[in-house]
Amino acid sequence: MPFNIRDGQSEITGDFSGLENLIKGLKEPHGVDIGYFKDAKTPDGQSVAQYMAANEFGSIERKLPVRSSIRMPLEKKQKEISDYVAGRSKGHIEQGDIKAIFEDIGIAGQAKIQEAFDTGGFGEWPADSDGTIARKGSDSVLIDIGLARKSVTYEVDR
Repeated sequence: MPFNIRDGQSEITGDFSGLENLIKGLKEPHGVDIGYFKDAKTPDGQSVAQYMAANEFGSIERKLPVRSSIRMPLEKKQKEISDYVAGRSKGHIEQGDIKAIFEDIGIAGQAKIQEAFDTGGFGEWPADSDGTIARKGSDSVLIDIGLARKSVTYEVDR
């Protein structure tokens, strides 16, 4: 709220709207979820989240090694995500837009997860078996038709 105070000899003007917006924004709870959400489905109707959980944690039954596409990228690239958010947060704070900080966390987290797909988990994911490579026609780990990579998303205040 802008203000103007005059006492005859001096005048003080200011505007605390940004501060008021910041205080209001800090009172509101915010959070961000990053990953595969329930509306993402494989061509045969299976949940992408369910399919990728077997890769995230490995599966003895399906003979899948652990290839973390959520935890590992977010943990490994935490500093880069933090640096991205920190570089943008000053403007959001000045505008009192705390929710935008969480949007930036989602954007950066999603980008790092997708980067993991592009780099074979930053070179850490075990290679596909020869049979899988032959079936897919590619040795790109966790990329068949690109559905999992495309399905990674985020939501603020879910």
